[in-house]
Amino acid sequence: DTGSLDTARWTALNRKDSFNNEKQYYHPNQVAVTGDNLELTAIDVPRQGKAYQSGLITSNALYGIGRFEARIDLPTSQGMWPAFWLNANNVQWPLGGEIDIMENRGSQPNLVSSAYHWQTDPGPCCDQRQFVFDEYTATEGGQPVNFHAGFHTYAVEWEETSIRYYVDDNLYHTVTEQPNRPIIETPKNIILNLAVGGDFGGDPDGSTVFPQTMKVDYVRYWQKSTSPPQPSALVNGSFDDSGGTLNGWTTFGNSIPNVSAQSEAVLDGTSSLKIFGQFSGGENFSGVQQGIAVTEGQEITADASAFIRSQDTLSGKDNEVFMKLEYFSSFGAGSGSPDFLGETQILIADGFTAENAWLPHQIIDTAPTGSVEARLSFLFRQLNNHNGAIHIDSVTLSALDLGLLGDLNGDGFVGITDLNLILGAWNASITPGTAADPSGDGFVGIADLNIVLGNWNAGTPPATGGAIPEPGTLALLGFGGLALLRRRN
Repeated sequence: DTGSLDTARWTALNRKDSFNNEKQYYHPNQVAVTGDNLELTAIDVPRQGKAYQSGLITSNALYGIGRFEARIDLPTSQGMWPAFWLNANNVQWPLGGEIDIMENRGSQPNLVSSAYHWQTDPGPCCDQRQFVFDEYTATEGGQPVNFHAGFHTYAVEWEETSIRYYVDDNLYHTVTEQPNRPIIETPKNIILNLAVGGDFGGDPDGSTVFPQTMKVDYVRYWQKSTSPPQPSALVNGSFDDSGGTLNGWTTFGNSIPNVSAQSEAVLDGTSSLKIFGQFSGGENFSGVQQGIAVTEGQEITADASAFIRSQDTLSGKDNEVFMKLEYFSSFGAGSGSPDFLGETQILIADGFTAENAWLPHQIIDTAPTGSVEARLSFLFRQLNNHNGAIHIDSVTLSALDLGLLGDLNGDGFVGITDLNLILGAWNASITPGTAADPSGDGFVGIADLNIVLGNWNAGTPPATGGAIPEPGTLALLGFGGLALLRRRN
């Protein structure tokens, strides 16, 4: 907001040679603060043997784990490579771990990506370097979002054992620590740059328009003072958020990309999850996962419906699709970590699955001792480059306390108030797992009534008390009320 770059916090780079076969010379002349925005501008003017000039700033300070966020208006045109990222400039790359919050190709206005790079071998770079990445698209009003038109917010939440990536506050990618993938906690510099050309998106060509400017409204950094509550409900189980996205879900094996929200086959809303293989030549797994907070002993129920289109048949092929619940003693822990407690898995599709029909699938399980997270996954296993795909929709995941099942109002007692909640919403379709739906099936009916009646008088009556109906009276009240409800309906 001062009209110039705050050099106490930032340095504008003066560097001829970069990496990745980039074609720009980074020069401070291409860094400016105009109209309360940082502007990094790429120009078609050579300097010292480089074909173009552009801008890069890096924070003078190193920042540890926390939330990093920037509001950015991206440039367009072939050969532009804007990025917002974290790197430990004082450590040999990539031993400090690199967190790419946002990268974009000038030729792809409707897609942004993120990545995490690391290396555990202390030897020279880069034979042991590893990375994972994901890509994000969205729609608005039925049209793809253009990230080159206007400002969008890009953020990462970096913690000791996980990294979560956001676009416009939509969580779309999570990297969790695993034995061969440490979340490196080395403090890092904040970097914003506009590269020109290189391996990521290719070099400028005859279609490229210069100059191009990357505008940054702000950069913000937070440190967490307390641990926020973990999610207790599944997000975007219909895959309809933001016009059809995987918001809230973490993808894996999405290399083509081959895991996305599509509208080819839909059961609920406007979109469904579509998964197919990576065509990598060997066995590979692709899919999504998402977890909710649980406690040991709770009943965990996962529901989903799956659809195989005849155009994407699995018949005569070796592909299989699994639905899986995993349990962890630490939220966000990796599957191969010591915090992994166990799993329950079912096969939901293979070469014998019926086509062109939505088939329901359910897992009912009990959270094992020490559980704090139940994580639902859908895995597409591809063998021998066999094609075929699956659509998944109407996904729910809920946790119920078996110790006092039927206590719908949460007063520690199963009684007339809980029964009234059932009767008041009888025959209604509601959000699965909410107060009047202890069965978690999204419909208030006999299953919910039986849960309350089966645990009647359990717990401690409220201090205000009141007469507790006898079982016979209760049955008359309950079923008499149901008769009235049926007649009225």
